[in-house]
Amino acid sequence: MLRTAVGQVAFAAATDESRPILTGVLAKFEDAQLTLAAADGFRLSVRAIDMPNAVPDPFSIIIPSRALIELGRISGEQEDPIVITVTPTRNQVIFELTDIVLVSQLIDGNFPDYRQIIPKDRGTHTVIDAAAFLKACKTALIFARDAAHIARLHIKPASELAPGQMVVSATSAETGDDVSELDASIEGGEVEVAFNVRYLIDVLSVAGTPQVALDTTTSSSPGVIRPIGDADFTHVIMPMHLGR
Repeated sequence: MLRTAVGQVAFAAATDESRPILTGVLAKFEDAQLTLAAADGFRLSVRAIDMPNAVPDPFSIIIPSRALIELGRISGEQEDPIVITVTPTRNQVIFELTDIVLVSQLIDGNFPDYRQIIPKDRGTHTVIDAAAFLKACKTALIFARDAAHIARLHIKPASELAPGQMVVSATSAETGDDVSELDASIEGGEVEVAFNVRYLIDVLSVAGTPQVALDTTTSSSPGVIRPIGDADFTHVIMPMHLGR
């Protein structure tokens, strides 16, 4: 569970050192739940997992994303639970595996309140096959490389004549246009929104369920992706400007 959570969150942390706090992953321990959150200003990933034991008092730490990515890598064969210890001075975290101990410094500071970034309202709710969506995004990436990695999503609810559809498109000045039409279950109105297609590929690659839901409101509002059947994972992507 921890390895899955790390894989779904750590990639969204910033790599730019100009805001050191965002190069870390917030780890929030409360009762018997651990919540991991990472953001880089363009996207936010949040994952909650249940722990076998409750903590006596809630607390939060910020772990460098590189340390968590390394933890995910070295825990590949781990079957026993991982013991997490925070030093009394709150400047180090220790992960104890069966044969390995990983120690990391912690990042000092206050992590932004990620809950304010997650949109409360949704205008259009789209449920789509995750593998088909990922394949369409990977194809779009080939065309979008010269155009700031922009992929357009045109979400069209079902009508009397046609089922609900998501059209994924990208344009290249040299090679032309790419258009993928995907069947989707859509509640709400028609909307067109653009995202960085690399960010879509990142989150769809770790969604872990056959279907995902995309919640959108307007072309200038963030999109929220959640795996269907997994309420503990939420990913927010900021939109890109749609030029006409």
